[in-house]
Amino acid sequence: MKPLLLYGLLLASGTAVAQSATYQGLPVIKAHQPQADYRLGQDWVKGEWRIAPETSPDVLPLTLHAAKESVVFRTDQDSIRYTLKPGTTQRFYVLLDDGRYALTELRATGFAVEPLRFDKARPAAPLTIRYEAGQNNTFLTQLRQQYNLDAVVQGAQNDTERALRLLHWVHQQWDHNGSNQPTKNDALTILEEVKLGKQFRCVEYGIVATSCLNAYGLKSRVLALKTKDVETTESGAGHVLLETWLPDQQKWVLLDGQWDVMPVLRGKPLNAVEFQQAIARNYKDLEIRSLSGVSKRGYVNWIAPYLYYLDVKFDNREGQGLERTKINGKGSLMLVPAGAKEPTIFQVNNPINYCLYTRSLEAFYAKPE
Repeated sequence: MKPLLLYGLLLASGTAVAQSATYQGLPVIKAHQPQADYRLGQDWVKGEWRIAPETSPDVLPLTLHAAKESVVFRTDQDSIRYTLKPGTTQRFYVLLDDGRYALTELRATGFAVEPLRFDKARPAAPLTIRYEAGQNNTFLTQLRQQYNLDAVVQGAQNDTERALRLLHWVHQQWDHNGSNQPTKNDALTILEEVKLGKQFRCVEYGIVATSCLNAYGLKSRVLALKTKDVETTESGAGHVLLETWLPDQQKWVLLDGQWDVMPVLRGKPLNAVEFQQAIARNYKDLEIRSLSGVSKRGYVNWIAPYLYYLDVKFDNREGQGLERTKINGKGSLMLVPAGAKEPTIFQVNNPINYCLYTRSLEAFYAKPE
């Protein structure tokens, strides 16, 4: 089983830097340790590739965002460089200290995403989504004071900077663990359990970041993403983050607490739909703003499949023990692309019976009251 490729990312075709040694007609590089780094363009992935002589060929898949890209494969002893194009492969051997040769193949594919279409018309019947009013909310006051969040945002020049600082603070509170769930799905409970050493999923990053932003009057909502094949894939069909309404931008903006990122195009922060469009049409100009220095290539390659179905709750107020507002018995609103089916199953076995469906951007991205 090959590993450690966390993001399903990188590299690019044709020319190799000359190597002095060859084996069976291919270049050879040496390695003491079975781990290797590789770089695509300016992006390094370090320690994530395990050299596996038992697998032949040992294929490193690389996703390119240009017509050709430079690739460096580096062991603790040696390195080799190629310029790759989509659809091409290059092979070489890695010679380990025990005398085994690992036939390694760099396999380049081009990144391709189609921009999704949605209905821009107003819905026939308006759908009201409730947001936190932010006044005299004891839950948010406790969150703000108990965790000294005023120090986090001190000196922030605008709403955008304030949001990025709070997102970064949440990102730093624990390491991602996709198997754990808190005893209660609220920010105070999650953070208390983090103090006890627990680590949580993307869901909990979304919940805590949403509450922190709401504590400063930035109306926010947890946003669930689902892949196109949400009904048939058995795992990995969803990701959770958030969107916040930034008054200084007068628009909804996507934030990802697990990754600590905000997507931006030509200085304009993007919501989830705009982000998907920018990935498909404007990758070169797309910026991934992150106080943690997240790689644009790595994040875009990872997040792109999830930006298909989007859903938010109708009631986004903050607090514990609230009776949540529903519409026609449903607690969430799902935005569905034009021509796509309305999914009713999550990952083969789990009913999606909590959503109303819309194809209207106007309904999904209405300005919060």
